[in-house]
Amino acid sequence: MKISLRIIQDLLDKSKKQRSELREAYALVPSSHCRRKALCCSLLPEMSLVEALAAIQCLSEMDPGIRFRLTGSLVQYFFLNSVRITSCPFLVDKNCLIYENRFFGCRAYGLWPRHYYNELATRSHQTKRYNQEQWQNLGISLPQEVVDFQVSYCPHVKPDVGSSVDDETLPHAADKIEILSKQLAPWHESFRHTYFLDLSFLLASLIFGLTEAVQMKFAFVKDYVKTGNQAGLSEIVGNLPDVFAALT
Repeated sequence: MKISLRIIQDLLDKSKKQRSELREAYALVPSSHCRRKALCCSLLPEMSLVEALAAIQCLSEMDPGIRFRLTGSLVQYFFLNSVRITSCPFLVDKNCLIYENRFFGCRAYGLWPRHYYNELATRSHQTKRYNQEQWQNLGISLPQEVVDFQVSYCPHVKPDVGSSVDDETLPHAADKIEILSKQLAPWHESFRHTYFLDLSFLLASLIFGLTEAVQMKFAFVKDYVKTGNQAGLSEIVGNLPDVFAALT
């Protein structure tokens, strides 16, 4: 099932309760501190639909100039994340543009027990290897350094004084977020199975159409692998519509 701007608007209207409770779920994640080198912001994390809607609401309320630049960064991220390691589109000068509404994956990073984080990293690498094989079937060899790239476990994130993390804390918060997102069925399933929990894919599809976005990604990846050139993509990004301006 495709998600349109009309559906996004309808979901924003219907998800106010879920987005409010999302903040309560986030509050279950202990506050923490780190060295703020933004090393964990190397990827746009997977997210639930309710988290994506919260981010879209933030986008709709931004200054138009900032929103336009961020829209371009998200679109570029979708088209080239298979062949180039870039930072999260929301990261600007080591600052997160939606820090107060940052995703669960961002909040939990560095708090997972090392053994559990290693399990997550292993599953992520298996997914990347599978994607590499699919691209290879299309005649495109992805850069191995991109396929092998993984944000390493960080030992420098520490819970604030009085906070603690046990093996149940983060899974409990994640489960609550998943339950909230499931309340937005059937679009919860669509975001998972059609857009692979990827906000950048959803945005590109809203702008260009689902099939067209996939076809464009194939063309841009193929050209980038062959030439390292992204001039055509840069031109497109410079002329993107402000798709979230009309959302309320």
